[in-house]
Amino acid sequence: MSLNPRVNDPHHPLVSVLIFNYNYGRYLRECFESVLAQTYDNIEINFSDNASTDESWEIALEYQHRYPEVFFVARNRENFGSEANIMNCLANARGKYFVDLCSDDAILPEFVRRTVEPLEQHADAAFAIVHRSILNEHGTRCEEPPFYNESCRVPGAAQAAVYMMAAVNPSVSQIMYRKSMTVGKAPFTGLATRYYGTRIRDFNICCEHPILYIKDPLVFHRLHLGNDSFRAADNLMEVIGPYVLNLQFADTAAAYRHQNVTERVPTSIAKIAQLALRYSVRALLDGGKTNALRYFHLSIALAPNIAEDEIHKKLSLYWQNPADSTERVSLLSALRKESNLVARSVSYDPPPGSVPI
Repeated sequence: MSLNPRVNDPHHPLVSVLIFNYNYGRYLRECFESVLAQTYDNIEINFSDNASTDESWEIALEYQHRYPEVFFVARNRENFGSEANIMNCLANARGKYFVDLCSDDAILPEFVRRTVEPLEQHADAAFAIVHRSILNEHGTRCEEPPFYNESCRVPGAAQAAVYMMAAVNPSVSQIMYRKSMTVGKAPFTGLATRYYGTRIRDFNICCEHPILYIKDPLVFHRLHLGNDSFRAADNLMEVIGPYVLNLQFADTAAAYRHQNVTERVPTSIAKIAQLALRYSVRALLDGGKTNALRYFHLSIALAPNIAEDEIHKKLSLYWQNPADSTERVSLLSALRKESNLVARSVSYDPPPGSVPI
C-alpha cells in the first residue's frame, strides 16, 4: 500500500510518525521501510537529524526525494540535544495521532491500523500502548510476555497507579498518541527529559484520560550498546530516576485527588529497591562488578528491610566470598536461574476497572 498523506479525511485520520535520529544510519533504512510498509495509508513521516556524522542525512534525503509527499526532513546545524530533535518533529506534525519512533526501532505493518482503529472507537482514550518484540545487538528477535494478559481499556487513574510500580512500555515507540490530549503534558528541558520525558508525559496524561493496551507485539525495539538505557543503567539512573519520578508523580496525583496513586508511594519505593537488586544481578552477569556493588548498596539505602529478601541474601553471600571462588560461581548460577529476576517473565491482570477491547 502506498502512503498518501491527507489532513482532512474524517474516516482515516492523518498519523504523524516522528523519527528523531543521531548517528543511527545503520538502522535508518529498516526504520523508514517499516513505516512505508504500513497497511494504513494516511501517514506522514517527520524526520529530524541532530547533526549526525554518519550517513544518516544522506539516507533521509534519498527517501525524501523518493517520497516527497510523505517525508518532511529537518537537520540541526549542530547537536542541540534530544529535546530539540523531538521538537523539530513535533512542530511539523499535522496528524490527529502521532508516534515517537526511535530511528533504531521498527514497526510491524499492522502497527498504525491496530492502534488508530481502537482510538477512533474510544474517543476518550489518550493513547494506545502496544507490546514489543526485542532485537538484540546482533539483530536476533527475542520475545517477552506482554505486560497485561489481555488487550483492554484502562482507566487513567488506574494506569497512573501502575506507572508508580512499572514503566509498562520500555520503548517510546510503543505508544500511539492522540495529539490533542498531549498538549502541555511533557517537560522539554533538562536531564529528566532526556531519560524520562515521555514517562512524565504519559503519567500526566493518565491523570486525566483513560488509555488502551494492545497485547500483540507490533514494535521491534532494538537493544544495543548505543541505547540511552544502557548509559542510564551505568549511572544508576534506572533506579534513582524512578525513585525521584514517583515522588513527583505522587505530587501530581494529589492535585487530581487520585488517592489510589498517592497511597502507593511506600510500596513503589520497596519495588524500586527490588529493581536495584535486579540491576545488581544484571551487572554481575555482564561482568560489571563495580556497578553491581553500587546497585546492591542502593537497594538497602532505599529500603533497609530488603536485607531479608532472598536475592539480597544471595548477593550478600556473593560479596562475602573471595573473588572468583567456587561459591561465587555457584551463587551467580543460581541467580541466573531465578524466575522473573533478570528479565520479566510474567504477564499481569489489568488493573480494576479495565475492560477488554
